[in-house]
Amino acid sequence: MRPLSPNAESFLKITTREELADWLGSTDRKLRFVLYKLVDSQKYTTFTIKKRNGTDRQIDAPRKYLKSLLRSINEAIQEIAPATGIAKGFVKSRSIFDHARIHRSKKWVVLADLKDFFPTIHFGRVRGAFLAPPFSFPPGVATCIAQLCCKDSSLPQGAPTSPAISNLICRRLDRELVTLAKANRVSVSRYADDICFSTNLADIPQAVAIRCGNGDYVAGEELVKIVTATGFQLNPRKFRVRPALHQQMVTGLVVNDRVGMPKVWRRQLRVILHLLSKHKDEQGLEIVSSWKRMGFRNKPIESLAHVVRGKTQFAHWLDKRSGSSFVAALHRSYPALKELMPRIAPSLAFRIMTEGDSDALHLQAALNHFHGLGEFFDLKPRFENYPGDKGDMDLLETLKRIAKANIDELVIGLFDCDNLSFMKSHASKSGGTVRLGSRVYAIFLAHPNEAFTDRFCVESLYPRNYATLFTTEHRRIFFGDEFDINTGLDKTGKFRRSAPRSASVVVSDKVVRVEDGYSSLLSKMDFARMVLAGAAPFTQPSFEGFRPTLSLLRSVVDSTHTKER
Repeated sequence: MRPLSPNAESFLKITTREELADWLGSTDRKLRFVLYKLVDSQKYTTFTIKKRNGTDRQIDAPRKYLKSLLRSINEAIQEIAPATGIAKGFVKSRSIFDHARIHRSKKWVVLADLKDFFPTIHFGRVRGAFLAPPFSFPPGVATCIAQLCCKDSSLPQGAPTSPAISNLICRRLDRELVTLAKANRVSVSRYADDICFSTNLADIPQAVAIRCGNGDYVAGEELVKIVTATGFQLNPRKFRVRPALHQQMVTGLVVNDRVGMPKVWRRQLRVILHLLSKHKDEQGLEIVSSWKRMGFRNKPIESLAHVVRGKTQFAHWLDKRSGSSFVAALHRSYPALKELMPRIAPSLAFRIMTEGDSDALHLQAALNHFHGLGEFFDLKPRFENYPGDKGDMDLLETLKRIAKANIDELVIGLFDCDNLSFMKSHASKSGGTVRLGSRVYAIFLAHPNEAFTDRFCVESLYPRNYATLFTTEHRRIFFGDEFDINTGLDKTGKFRRSAPRSASVVVSDKVVRVEDGYSSLLSKMDFARMVLAGAAPFTQPSFEGFRPTLSLLRSVVDSTHTKER
């Protein structure tokens, strides 16, 4: 388990309502006023929005002061009790795409829906969740938090805390669904109240779905039992089974092959663009307003241009996640309307060279992560070092030789910031970027934040509590600043390094456990390989520290492209 932030730790230590108010940055008097004096109409703004089927969904949005309290609670909940792996909704860095892609190219896709999802999560269940581990609050505190998070004795749709609390309540359900899926060789994921199973087996396991005499399917007894035992109910009207011969849709995305938009969706978008290119907006608007599908029914449309902007933004996001090029094709077909569509950033081929092979693996892992989020998709480098190149001086000399050869390729050498004399001699004042030739650059890792030290390397870009996790063999990487330069002991007194006066940021000499002499050092290369593979314990890394460096890479690529056009 990851170490908690001081804010989350202090949240878990709350024992009274007064301490809760203080943690929220409020006073007990103000908190009591919100809890016991204000009526719901004074705490929430209520309105309705249209569902895709045309019915109304009620949204209860908390007013400003209550919203600020709930945001603080929401952050603590997500850190202390993060969503399970199969939960794809209401989780940072997960989306409908992640929910859908698990089920692509399967013989069978089974869709189940939890009936009255948010109303089912009532006050008692919310209070019970805060009484139980990992929170284990005293009854009075659990009651206060549940009162803050509930409206009309259940979770309101529209409150910042409702998504995280729903995932918290569903943790047992998720565990049971995973057990069911493993026992029956099916895949499973959940997006809020939508549960999806898929399999390549010849037939759907009866534990998941049972075929009736009329050819329709109903939920299997084991699935019904799990859902009911965890406090929910399945909606039988929304239970669906889709074979590969039919269109398989998961949260609005087609998964028969790769994850994509339905054909009717793409076709209608092309029709809208055609109407805009041939007719006035008003004439086209009259035609589109009559459509009964794709979210147009019962929803007034401002203009066709507004529709195009919204739908192409979504299509562009999906292109980046799936590797497709639908929006690029629209640019080519309707060049006069490209201002209404997202800009297609050029993806230029370039090479990155690093001081060591492990650095390249970390950069690749970071790019894989951001590409999965639809970011930095224009950065698609190849990583290649020459054999024998190790360290900053070797890499610099190689870059200089490449610059003299004037090869027709953009080459960027990426250097750690761990050799201050080397940096002083070779780094320019323009953000750590040095131009060595027309298409050859040397750049230094960018500082993730202002509080960062002057000396750091690529491993330093991860949060320290993540980078120093122990493997199952009880090994980890160590940083030089953990050790006393005289005794060689780390700050805990449990480990000793053999060369304590070495100036390296990440320890490469021997580190042993004091009590038994066990070699505890994980090599930099093994660490990089495990991060890239997502191997335990490095399953949920934070790559935010890499963002400034990737932005710096993008600026070099963009500037080179601009100069050569």
